[in-house]
Amino acid sequence: MDDISKWLILLLAAAVTLPSGSQIALADQKSADQKPADQKLAEPNVMPYITLFDDFKLYASDKTKPNEVLGSISAYQSVKLAPIESDKLLYITNMDKVPVETWLGKAWINLKEGAYKYGQLQKQEQTLTLLDPQTPLYDSRMKITGNSLSPQQVQAVASIDACDPYTPCRTSAKWYLIRTSWLGEQWIRSEHYAEYYEGVGQPVDGMIPIARESEVYSLPFEKPLADEPKLPPQVLKPVGKYTRLAGMTPPSVWYQIETPNGLRWIRCSDGYGLGFEGVEQVDLKLDIPVPFHYFKTPAIYSTYTEKIGAEQPAQTVQVIGKIGNWYFTVSEGVGKWINPSMEIASRLTGDFEQDTKLGVQLSSERLELTGTSIGFDIPYVENQPAEKWLTFTPQTVTASRVWKSPNGESWYYIHTWQGAKWVRP
Repeated sequence: MDDISKWLILLLAAAVTLPSGSQIALADQKSADQKPADQKLAEPNVMPYITLFDDFKLYASDKTKPNEVLGSISAYQSVKLAPIESDKLLYITNMDKVPVETWLGKAWINLKEGAYKYGQLQKQEQTLTLLDPQTPLYDSRMKITGNSLSPQQVQAVASIDACDPYTPCRTSAKWYLIRTSWLGEQWIRSEHYAEYYEGVGQPVDGMIPIARESEVYSLPFEKPLADEPKLPPQVLKPVGKYTRLAGMTPPSVWYQIETPNGLRWIRCSDGYGLGFEGVEQVDLKLDIPVPFHYFKTPAIYSTYTEKIGAEQPAQTVQVIGKIGNWYFTVSEGVGKWINPSMEIASRLTGDFEQDTKLGVQLSSERLELTGTSIGFDIPYVENQPAEKWLTFTPQTVTASRVWKSPNGESWYYIHTWQGAKWVRP
């Protein structure tokens, strides 16, 4: 019988050896384990598993004295921890002595006595196509060996999550137990292998903007496909999204897309953070009658967005995407954002003769204001300080002017005790 077969048999058997009298010792310990009423124990279903890579002694209490040894628990198996106080769960990975469930009941192990990994080992045969230039190998106790594998296919027989329970973690990597022809069973830790990306993409709501000419990839983090055309700036519907977070560095965001050559991946522009989604595809010509700016991103998740280049003269702009008041256009081969409503609203002065050139018209419409109605100095909500907002009691007013923004919103000009204000009914 080879080593791996023994390994898995031990895993399934979860053999526990106990000397005579152990049942009595555990029973005697039961009363000592009673907790005061104010120290509530966690529910059994929230307790994690721990996988043991060595034989561990079993003790009757957390004192783990030599005269309290009940027996031993065999290596290469996953055991579930017995409930502890709820307020200690966040610190469980820092504990040296932990209670575990055995076939005789609760017993204690001292984690300083051997190698272990939090998590439940999963037996599963699978092929992994490694992609990293070098994948380090770890021994049976997950200690680095100094050896590594070049990109190749390997056979995994079991796995365990890399993240520990109740511990902040930014990886979806797993530890895999693999067979090697020269070192026997070894561990690798990876989230960059071809099979990992099959179905890994998360659904995306709506469309996304592609701001710059983008290279296409067969898989994330691989070299771009030199023999396939780059993707021009546009708005498209992705098949899925993959995000990898890594410490304090910016996230890596990838979108899977349909191309004439099949499914491919593109990398989200670094300036787009976690990506701008929910974009509506449009085909419009917008008349912007005032000077305006292009912006790097739409200011929908924050009040800040970076301007691109100098102020542009009034003109008609072809737009291909929309989210909120923001429109996506391609200028000089680069995707940029404009906000006609904001630009025009900021130019309205209250001088009717001047404002008519920007679309303001006379009105005598009666408006019903409520306690939630708000008046603004200009007909645009975003970036206006709250101290300048004007609230109302329920009342009926008559508008003297009306302006319909490029985004289709109707704003009304009314006279108040604090001067003229713009409102939306």
